[in-house]
Amino acid sequence: MDYRALAAQLMRALRGSRSQTAFSRRLGYASNIAYPWESGRRSPTASEALRAAARTGVDVRAAVASFFQRQLPEELAHEDPTSPVFVAALLRAARGKIPMRLLAERLGQSRSAVSRILSGATEPRLPVFLHLVDASSRRLLDLLAGFVDVASLPAARAAWQKLEALRRLTYDNPLTEAVPRFLELEQYAALPRHEPGWIASRLGISLEDEQRTLEDLATAGLVHFDGKRWQLEKGRSVDTSRDPRGAARLAHHWTRLASERIASGADGRFSYLVFGTDDETLEAIYELRLRYVRELRTLVRKARVATRVIVANAHLFPIDGAGA
Repeated sequence: MDYRALAAQLMRALRGSRSQTAFSRRLGYASNIAYPWESGRRSPTASEALRAAARTGVDVRAAVASFFQRQLPEELAHEDPTSPVFVAALLRAARGKIPMRLLAERLGQSRSAVSRILSGATEPRLPVFLHLVDASSRRLLDLLAGFVDVASLPAARAAWQKLEALRRLTYDNPLTEAVPRFLELEQYAALPRHEPGWIASRLGISLEDEQRTLEDLATAGLVHFDGKRWQLEKGRSVDTSRDPRGAARLAHHWTRLASERIASGADGRFSYLVFGTDDETLEAIYELRLRYVRELRTLVRKARVATRVIVANAHLFPIDGAGA
């Protein structure tokens, strides 16, 4: 992705219908700073871009919270969302536990340069900021969606349309989340050729569902057949939380599957706790759940090989009629 072009197009989108001069003055500049920003001759710092978004009516804190599954990480919660400190904290949170070496390789910079950015010693210009978010999370487009209509950005339009199509596919066919995990297994890679029904027998679905799902994935460009086996295309992760109704359908599917397995006595580790608490403690419990999910994702990324396919299901809900 051309991050310099994307940065210029983002600033143009934030300006909206205002003239460049009016936009520059609104941001407090005496000169027409919007022209070099939008032409790509120079780029704002990341905090300048966030400040521009805020001055044009974007709720920056809410936009970033949406990127982090609707709740800001603790180190971001009390910082000015248009400050360099917030920028550094956002990048650290997006990085998670990705090794500095790998992040520097993806960015094409030295580890010391990336370390200075993450520590806040150096503030990145907008193109570097965008590249860092993408290299860290593979979800840059989801972050941008909180600020502008991503389809209006030529540098990101095709990738966004593909991502949206993938989201719709996932909502319509939850098996598209599960079947690719079987293609990652060492056991599948060891097969001389793809065996129709191999995935179906392990996942507990019909051969027709296996074939339909592989076809859906191929149509979306997520897998291809190399003449022997189905192979995954390396792509972006999909944030399904942006469509609450679609996400609810996925949650219902996997929760129903968990319920069926509990009822049948199938293999799995299930636990529950019915408890009374106060609102302050409940908020702490919700945060604990988010930390658990983040740590779980980190552990999944660390796995050297895939030999098992697992579903993790964590659900907290009130039964006192007071709402979530």
